[in-house]
Amino acid sequence: MSVKTYDPSQVTLMVGISIIAGWDKIVVRADEDKWTFKTGTNGETTRTKNASKVGEIEITIPQAHLDNFILSGLELTGALVACTVTDWSGNSAHGMPEGSILKMPESEYGKESTDRVWTIKGNVTPSVVGGNF
Repeated sequence: MSVKTYDPSQVTLMVGISIIAGWDKIVVRADEDKWTFKTGTNGETTRTKNASKVGEIEITIPQAHLDNFILSGLELTGALVACTVTDWSGNSAHGMPEGSILKMPESEYGKESTDRVWTIKGNVTPSVVGGNF
């Protein structure tokens, strides 16, 4: 059995023409299940494909990181942006050809710094969730 390595420094996030390097966490998710199932009274089941490709890329960035300024500018202008998430230490890749930042993140100020959570929504192209080498 071989040891596999995941290296978060090898994960790139592109939003528009900017590399967002200050992230702490990235979550890519679909809004809806790809399939629905309906079982009749006789036990026969029908599977229906959902054509929706809408999903989200959620990005958590520390309060002090300047990448918040880039995303804030995109939100203020209402720009449509392409997004990609690529794990170069493995073979996972996700894309969103046109996405919109849903809203400014909740901003909390206090004794400790906090995170900013940005959500970009749009059609997620076929994703590949792979392993690591």
